[in-house]
Amino acid sequence: MQELEFDDFIIFPYGVYIKELSSLVFADFHLGLERAVEEEGLYLPYRQFPEILEIVRKTIEVYDVRNIILLGDIKHEFGKASDQEWDEVLSLLRELKGYNVKVVRGNHDNYLIPILKREGIELDDPYLDLGNYRFAHGHVEVPLDRSLLMGHEHPAISIRDDFGASVSYKCALYRRKEPRILVLPAMVRLGYGKDILSSSREELLSPMLRRIGIDDMEVIVVDEEVGLSDLGIVNDLRKLMR
Repeated sequence: MQELEFDDFIIFPYGVYIKELSSLVFADFHLGLERAVEEEGLYLPYRQFPEILEIVRKTIEVYDVRNIILLGDIKHEFGKASDQEWDEVLSLLRELKGYNVKVVRGNHDNYLIPILKREGIELDDPYLDLGNYRFAHGHVEVPLDRSLLMGHEHPAISIRDDFGASVSYKCALYRRKEPRILVLPAMVRLGYGKDILSSSREELLSPMLRRIGIDDMEVIVVDEEVGLSDLGIVNDLRKLMR
């Protein structure tokens, strides 16, 4: 498996492994997305869940795992869970039996509690603390008095060549100085995410990132095909892309 190692964690497509906690961390699954867009008249093959499950299985085989932390937006619909969401969320949780599974509430996770109760899992809201780390979805403000791992932003980067063609990659964002923040790439397979280089501060989804800004964060491309690469600081990349 391709990975990029930092002092206390490892980034891989499309999550993070925290060494001292023996923990895998994933964010933004958006299970049930196919049914939601189908109701709007767009028909997509129901292939997202098998691909996500394969990613989770592979990473479990690679790392010494004790905890699995899901950083919100497990399901896609804001309202009651669809049949697809019930089936896929339950299947995911049952796949993870044998591990200490923690689920942090995201803004899409209304009506998730009845599904979690089936498997005896509690919903942490608005954040979870383990060791020196705080885990949150990122859609609401949380205290920044320890290292924060979050999702919600669906960060991506679009790179354009001299001929005008562009390609997009999912990425992670990492702020090394205090408060230390790691924004995870989204697990959702349909769509790449929000281009953080062309987004103004006001357009960022997370209120914490809007307040702090991302100019001094490192952009880490996370892609199964091209691999992982630390491209440098957001502000430097913006200057380079002009």
